[in-house]
Amino acid sequence: MRSRRMMPRFQDLSYRTKLLLSYALIVTIPLTILSYKYFVSSSGFISDFAKQNLYSIVKQNNEIMDAELARIEDSSLALIAEQVLYEQYLTADPKDEYQMITMEKRVSRALNTYFPDLKHMYSIHLITSYSDIGPTGATTFIPYEGFNQTALYQAAVQADGGMAWVPTFSFGDMFNRDAGSPTPSENVQLLAGVRLLKLFQINNGEVIELQGKAEAPVLVITYQPDYYRSRFASVLPSTGASFFIMSRDGQRVADSREEDSTLDEASLKRMAEMKSGTLTITRNGKPLIVCFDTSDVTGWISGVTISPETLGSAFLPEVKSYTFYLTLILLLVSLLLAFFLANSITKPIQQLLQAIKKTGEGEFDTRIPVKSYNEMGLLIHKYNQMNVKINNLIEENYKVKLREKETQIMSLNIQLNPHFLYNTLNIMNWTALENEQNDLSAMIVSLSSMLQYTSSSNQDIGDLEDDLNWLKHYFSITEQRFEGKFTVTYDISPELYSFKVPKLFLQPFVENAIVHGFARLHSGGRIAIRGRLTGDGRVFMVEDNGIGIPRHKLAGLAGEESTSIGIRNVDQRIKLIYGEAYGVTVNSEEGKGTTVIIKLPI
Repeated sequence: MRSRRMMPRFQDLSYRTKLLLSYALIVTIPLTILSYKYFVSSSGFISDFAKQNLYSIVKQNNEIMDAELARIEDSSLALIAEQVLYEQYLTADPKDEYQMITMEKRVSRALNTYFPDLKHMYSIHLITSYSDIGPTGATTFIPYEGFNQTALYQAAVQADGGMAWVPTFSFGDMFNRDAGSPTPSENVQLLAGVRLLKLFQINNGEVIELQGKAEAPVLVITYQPDYYRSRFASVLPSTGASFFIMSRDGQRVADSREEDSTLDEASLKRMAEMKSGTLTITRNGKPLIVCFDTSDVTGWISGVTISPETLGSAFLPEVKSYTFYLTLILLLVSLLLAFFLANSITKPIQQLLQAIKKTGEGEFDTRIPVKSYNEMGLLIHKYNQMNVKINNLIEENYKVKLREKETQIMSLNIQLNPHFLYNTLNIMNWTALENEQNDLSAMIVSLSSMLQYTSSSNQDIGDLEDDLNWLKHYFSITEQRFEGKFTVTYDISPELYSFKVPKLFLQPFVENAIVHGFARLHSGGRIAIRGRLTGDGRVFMVEDNGIGIPRHKLAGLAGEESTSIGIRNVDQRIKLIYGEAYGVTVNSEEGKGTTVIIKLPI
């Protein structure tokens, strides 16, 4: 019952109110849905962008460290060809104390040359079973006794001259040092790069290797994990992010917190296969985003871990606020536009209703300005046209009545005028005969016959025979003026005489031939009038041997006001009576005459 009561109320609402309510619903619902989708897609996009940014930081940081470690590898590789090292280790005698002191100085100077920048390194060593030599001024603390039993030595031997990188280890555990041992502390954490130096020299183009002649030293370069930790700590974008560096088999190299390095074996395997990228893994039952990259130098995996909540906490509140205020602004703007739109639609309707009321009261000159060309503008335009037509019909009706009266008066005058003219011409004819002016009498008789033909009927068409007779009377008069200047011949098919033709349709072309075509001739002019019945109509031709028409005038003949008004008149009359397919065609060649072709239907 309630809904039934509401429907009439809604139907009784004004058109503008309905538009406002409808537009509000149409805008609000989609806008809410779009705002939600915008928030979701924006959050996803920004989250992806943040992950990509985090990944770029990891990769860039890894590339920087790889560049530094690659320089270390290049320097260590260059040591192999160092002549001083080859000579010192070839002739080394552990029992000769003086020689060992000399050897230590020369080897230290060589290390200074190849490793001038030691600020990132913890220590550099060249170790054999009988010595541990570092750069000048550096402390050597790695025990060389039993060094060949350590994992560092084994890694160097397995690399067989290549650089091997050993993950973080405890100094005390690696070298079996107890708490009472000298510096460094047994608890110090180090990571190392080791290389077995296969020293050689070139003598007379021959490469002579140290191996087999003397013990080859092992280069040991150590770093503290803080080397990596300090680099990552300065570039991590969020307080909730942590970093890790691990070997492919899961050994820890460095991290921001110890618990952050606990990645499961499956995740490490996937990262090892992918080498570089972004993963979402599960740790302790919670999702975790991992952005990682594999070092081309060490083969270790560097990465940053961050929870989705932490990653989103930096931007999600702003996205929510932005989406809310954007939705609110769009809604207000939409409602404001709806108000103006409703007014723009209903205002012309109100104007139209008022104008219709005025028209109903007899104000037919009422006009509404057309401000648009939509449906409403078209409706107003049609209303204006209707008023114009009504007004015009009223005026035309008034004028028609006036013309009817004028026509009645003219009709009476027309009935008197021909009778008066015939009587006058008859008097002139008898006067000419009394004065024995036979030529003038003949001209008056011809003119009287011509006048009788043109005024005998109000119709625009007549018999061909009557039209030709009128033309003969015309020639009779003009021959008196141009005696002996031209001759006229007729060649008309007999079947054409049964058809009607436009009155005087040949006269303008004959007159043109006489007045213009024969203007320079004194005699010998010929006019031929022909008529034939063809398959698609009747064709009449007026030919003359006059001076012809210049080409530049022929193209615009129909538009010449002074000399061709008769030609244009005949062409337009034919087209109005019979259609656009029929009319007049003029062919002319200067000096050879003119041919006019008149085409009429059957």
